[in-house]
Amino acid sequence: MGRQRLMERVRQAAVVARPGTIVLVLLGLLWLGNVGDVYAQVVVSGQVTSAEDGQPLPGVNIVVKGTAIGTATDLDGRYSLAVPSPNDTLVFSFVGFETVSVPVAGRSVIDVQLQPAVITGEEVVVIGYGTVRQREVSGAVTTVSAEELNPLATLSVNQMVQGRVPGLSMQVRTTQPGGGVSVNVRGAISPRGNNTPLYVIDGVPITEYRQSDPGLYDRDLGFYGGVDRDPLAFLNPADIESITVLKDAAAAAIYGSAAANGVVLITTKSGRAGAVRVDYRGSYSAQLMQDYFPLLNARQFMEEQRRLSSDRYLFENGLPPYGTRDPGSVTPYTPLFTDQDIQAAGEGTDWIDLISENGRIIEHNIAVRGGSPGTQFYTSFNVQLNDAVLKNSTFNRYSLRVNVDQTISSRVRLKLRTQATRLEGNNASTGANAGGPEKFNMIQNAMTFAPTVPVYDENGNFTKSYYRIQMNPAAFLIIDDDSRVTSLFAAPTLEVDLTDQLQLTVVGQVQEETTLRGFYLPRRADHDVLPEGMAQKSTNSVQNYSAESYLTYTGRLGPGDLTAVAGAGYYRGGTEGSFMQGVGFFTDAFSYHNLEVSSDRLRNIVDSWKSSRTKLSQFARVNYSLYDRYVLTLVARRDGSSIFSENHKWGFFPGISAAWLISEEPFMQNVSGLSQLKLRVSYGEAGNESVLSGNTLQLYSAGYPFLIGATEYNGVAVSQVANPNLKWETVQTFNVGLDFAFWQYRVRGSLDFFVKTARDLLDFNPLPVNNPVGRVADNVGSTRSRGFELALHTDNLTGSRFRWNTDLTLSYYKSYWVERNPQVPLPPYVGEHDPLDVIYGWETAGIIRSEADRPDYMPNANLGNLIFVDQNGDGVLDAQDVVILGNTTPRWQLGLNNTISIGNFDLNVFVYGYLGFKRYNNFAPNVDAISQLTTPMNTTIYAREIWSTDRPDGTRPGVAANPYATNNPTGNTDFDLHDASFLRLRSITLGYTIPRRWLGGVASTVQRARLFVDLQNLGVLTDYPGFDPEYTEPNPYPKYTTVTVGVELGF
Repeated sequence: MGRQRLMERVRQAAVVARPGTIVLVLLGLLWLGNVGDVYAQVVVSGQVTSAEDGQPLPGVNIVVKGTAIGTATDLDGRYSLAVPSPNDTLVFSFVGFETVSVPVAGRSVIDVQLQPAVITGEEVVVIGYGTVRQREVSGAVTTVSAEELNPLATLSVNQMVQGRVPGLSMQVRTTQPGGGVSVNVRGAISPRGNNTPLYVIDGVPITEYRQSDPGLYDRDLGFYGGVDRDPLAFLNPADIESITVLKDAAAAAIYGSAAANGVVLITTKSGRAGAVRVDYRGSYSAQLMQDYFPLLNARQFMEEQRRLSSDRYLFENGLPPYGTRDPGSVTPYTPLFTDQDIQAAGEGTDWIDLISENGRIIEHNIAVRGGSPGTQFYTSFNVQLNDAVLKNSTFNRYSLRVNVDQTISSRVRLKLRTQATRLEGNNASTGANAGGPEKFNMIQNAMTFAPTVPVYDENGNFTKSYYRIQMNPAAFLIIDDDSRVTSLFAAPTLEVDLTDQLQLTVVGQVQEETTLRGFYLPRRADHDVLPEGMAQKSTNSVQNYSAESYLTYTGRLGPGDLTAVAGAGYYRGGTEGSFMQGVGFFTDAFSYHNLEVSSDRLRNIVDSWKSSRTKLSQFARVNYSLYDRYVLTLVARRDGSSIFSENHKWGFFPGISAAWLISEEPFMQNVSGLSQLKLRVSYGEAGNESVLSGNTLQLYSAGYPFLIGATEYNGVAVSQVANPNLKWETVQTFNVGLDFAFWQYRVRGSLDFFVKTARDLLDFNPLPVNNPVGRVADNVGSTRSRGFELALHTDNLTGSRFRWNTDLTLSYYKSYWVERNPQVPLPPYVGEHDPLDVIYGWETAGIIRSEADRPDYMPNANLGNLIFVDQNGDGVLDAQDVVILGNTTPRWQLGLNNTISIGNFDLNVFVYGYLGFKRYNNFAPNVDAISQLTTPMNTTIYAREIWSTDRPDGTRPGVAANPYATNNPTGNTDFDLHDASFLRLRSITLGYTIPRRWLGGVASTVQRARLFVDLQNLGVLTDYPGFDPEYTEPNPYPKYTTVTVGVELGF
């Protein structure tokens, strides 16, 4: 009879659930092995309220202890549940409240009051190879939980955590779907090495062999580069349980030679014993394109061409005001266009509008979670379909995750974390994706293609630019550039309790990614260099395998608690791929298939590659807590890597940290309002192995033909000299921190000060001129970063019907040189200890608009030239006048997150900002008057500020070349360099949980229903006049505001 009732519930669910939901529910039930007889022996009902204010609590999870039988409270906090036995125990749990277990004891009515959860320092924090209580953390560690993250309309885990961890810096390189971000912890201090942190997913380190689309290449066009993809694009943000960042070397040293840039620990969701819960989230997002570069329309373009052409005529002929020559002695000037020509041109072609449109994202995410005391599981399936704001640009992700925790016996447990991901997309030829000059970049072509040119000629073919090498922007829309990435990840973990105090853990990892990329430039695109088309196919396969085993001892040592970890690991990674190119096709029908029919054999390319690396490690950590207020942690790791040089195969990385819980001292017990005060001190070392790949070897390059008799052979030559003493970079970190909490943890946070020093930096020393190679890699130099970080959380209001909490993060750091390579002479303007990220150049003091403006030290300067500042007053403009103009890395970073809950409404507002850095105005590229005349190409409306004889108040340089500019050894000036500090309104999310009584007949199946609206990238507060102060691409992917509407359902 119980199974009949169970099947009836499944049939009821089918009325509102999608077929896939039913399948996953049934799989989950089968997974439990034995669902048991749910025949109701006792029906228990009651109400759950808050002990703080007596208000009913909707959505409280109620489970019969030791079974999968359960339910949830309705909007009024009421519930009804059939339990198998009057001797069972009910477990009541709710986010933000303490979990309570209540024996049924034969009762039919049980009312429960839940106490608000109080942070006590007993919360578990994930660290490397284990967990510790928050009160015992002695290093610089920050954890962000799933409740603090916003996965809506976010393709990347990296972007989801942006601004929420002090000291974790992210710089968006591109807004293209799934696009890359630059991530570093406490500053980038390796000038040539990789500054990206190590990612560890569910305890498994992910090596630097990460997802990367194979690149395009052409020897004639010069374009190259792979898709700028986020290495974490394969992860579904909705699967994340928590993210922990190990920021100092003492905490990260247990990961050794891979942890110099910090460690990001990502924990995915796992199953829980209790009733099977099915959660669905579906959403539709509109990506509303924001204003792009303000370009000249056809009339404005022709007006500027005519104006600058007239000034160029005056300058080249030495006519007033540029010279004193008699106008009657030269050929009269003929204007480029008449007024009638300009008026007839109208607005012309808006090329940016032609290649762009509003985008959309459709997402479905379903998760099934539950289990019995012996087996718990979490399964999710995610589909995200993104038609982006650039036409012919798409990004789709399909991911399946299965996490299982199985108790085999009282001492043996097995865990399995698996994920399969498929990424598909058509790549727009922009920025780092195109990688080459303006002739093969859709965005730059659209910006510079003359607006006076129509899309098609009279025969229906794509028109040509005045600058012949440019391709018509509309032709980019018919290019096939498809990427398909298949990623498989599996990490089994075996835990064996050898004794009550000693546990053995064995972790394995298999990760394989295969990327296929096909590219075809059609004949119909009529490219000037490739009129008969070009096809390319490339593959890239990445394999990572690892095995780790370690022992964990937990026990008492004297008056304190001791936890010790010791283990070893084996890691192997590799990549291999191939590349093929065919040029010259008689039809576009084949696209990038059938490359063998290409006709231009001299331009066909076949290439392949393969590389691998292995690493062996031993690691240990000892954590000792004395009297529950003094904590000492010792960490050590020894790594041996195949990529290290012959004389430096192994490295040793130690760490030590201590904590003092001052608030636990007897003399602090009477301090009113103090909940926790903990002082932390740490020192540690970690390595950066990513700089070494290939640099320890002697390498040879092919492509050096030579003749023996009449026969030509392909020779090789030395391209890199080996250095057997080359080793990894080492980062040393000293950290002092203070954790604090007041008023029962309603106000809590941390403050850290750090000094981070990188030694043995990879650099290149020059070799004698008679050597076939000009330089050799070596370990020379040192850099340092100093700064502080603040994290603050406040529970402003804590009622059951009205809650409000605030999170603030603030960080500051500055990186600078400690020691430079003594074999590389420094220019006179470069200081020994200058910051790493500075811009050197000349200062300017306006435009020469008249003879009175010309400085004495610039006697040959022309009208319309920039005035350069003679810093030392010697009357000569040279390297001595170069100064530091600014820095490119933000000095200050902050994030502010507010979450408010009023009844059934919830609101989240998140703001972040970067302060104290400069960036050149990317609204003003290609406004050089001379280049405009010689190509000619379009540009932004800044061209209307160019100085000319009939625009004497112009603020930008005119057509006359500046004879002093070539004396500037850097080529940089402060012209168009601006303060790029900004505050960005990152997201606003408003949700409403529908009362269950409104759900009518589906209320018995749908336990929770929530509607939400999410707005992302709403605006930026900044004085920066360019496109966007955050994005680093010179021709950036368009930015957009994302508006998402969706529904969340819980079954």
